[in-house]
Amino acid sequence: MFYGDVLKLGDPSGQVGICTLWTEQEKILKNIDKSKYCVAGNLYSSYGINAMIKNIFANPRIRYIVLCGADLSGSGNALIKVMSGNTDGIRIDANIAPELLDKFRANVKVIDMRGKESEIERTIDGLPKLGAFCEPIELGTLQESFPTLSTSKAGFAITVKSIADGWLRLLDTIMKFGEEKPSEYGIKQKEILDLVMVIEGDDEGIAPWFSFTQTDLDKYYPTVLDGAKNPNVHYTYGERLFSHPMIGRQDGVMKIDQVELAFEHIKKVPHTRRAIAFTWNVELDSTSQHPPCITQVSWNIKNGKLCQTATIRSNDMFNAWPMNAFALRELQRRMAKRLGVEMGQTIIISNSAHLYENTWSAAAKVLEKYYTGESEQFAEDPLGYFIVSLQNGEIVLQHCLPTGGPSQYVFRGKNAIDVYRAAVHENLFSKFDHAAYVGKELARAEEALKKGQPFVQDKA
Repeated sequence: MFYGDVLKLGDPSGQVGICTLWTEQEKILKNIDKSKYCVAGNLYSSYGINAMIKNIFANPRIRYIVLCGADLSGSGNALIKVMSGNTDGIRIDANIAPELLDKFRANVKVIDMRGKESEIERTIDGLPKLGAFCEPIELGTLQESFPTLSTSKAGFAITVKSIADGWLRLLDTIMKFGEEKPSEYGIKQKEILDLVMVIEGDDEGIAPWFSFTQTDLDKYYPTVLDGAKNPNVHYTYGERLFSHPMIGRQDGVMKIDQVELAFEHIKKVPHTRRAIAFTWNVELDSTSQHPPCITQVSWNIKNGKLCQTATIRSNDMFNAWPMNAFALRELQRRMAKRLGVEMGQTIIISNSAHLYENTWSAAAKVLEKYYTGESEQFAEDPLGYFIVSLQNGEIVLQHCLPTGGPSQYVFRGKNAIDVYRAAVHENLFSKFDHAAYVGKELARAEEALKKGQPFVQDKA
């Protein structure tokens, strides 16, 4: 059973599954007798529909899905869409054959009870009794091989122009180098520790490789950007950022708007290091079964622009990272506008950047269609550039500032590799292609020096 560790089991012979979307299962199930349903679980993303379908084929006595709870990411609407026969923009696993999907639609009914949760038990009581619609079918995960290039490296760093480009890059990195290991949800994962994504610019619309629309994103934004309490969920990031609870005070519960405090810090002292907000509440989350994944957001002014860093302790990079990245970027945009400064970089540090096994195939297909086989586009190194020349019988490598003009770093020698290594040692490269280009030019300069020929540096 997919995600068996986080599903709530009722009557094994029951014919009803309860899908609570983003709402904590306990909030809904506390008012429903366990004998009324077979199993209950959340549906955080449209890709989770695959696990739902496979679990029901493994237990075809389930003939009804009660859809309820807070639909924060549009996953409930996606399920309704799939049941109507439309899978556009929704990734369906290859081992759920079209005829099986048709069989599922024909024999399982989705009952939309969103906003009518108090009526669920009465609705279940009125459902006709139906038998299993087929013999159990174990579909399992896709039996495909996705080998990992074994490495002990942690702390991968990726710099990109947009969230869309960043997602492709991180998918490729984790699929190649992620360590295969168990997860706490009874399913394997590929994991990289401390993946740092630096996003330098904004996206122009929603890229075609994302499975959500702008409407879905607009619906998700309030969970990060609005401090209002959502009664259907344990917490939202927005609530923790804009209305963080302080418990244990004699006067009851006090709420703190951490984003406003951060704004006041920067407004008063632009060079402050104290503009920071936490979503983690030690009293509530240390023993919680649903602790926040985004744990910290901080803001700093660099070269007159507002940079924002988010730390995410556990990051589902396929289902959760893209929408979180867009919401965090929007949070930064709003803060910059209030401060009257330009937007700088968005930095997202994923302590555990992982892809669950049931998304490996989908990730591979996205990469095959949109990433694999493409070539890296030239971009200037933000740390500067180099001028290679021959002077007085030596190779000279002069580092120059990004704004133009030489810096204090100049390297000389008769051997290209020694000059190159000296420059690398000084941490003056931030892009692989820039380092490769300089290495090539140094080799050409050495060859010219040996032959007594003039040398003219090629353009990148």
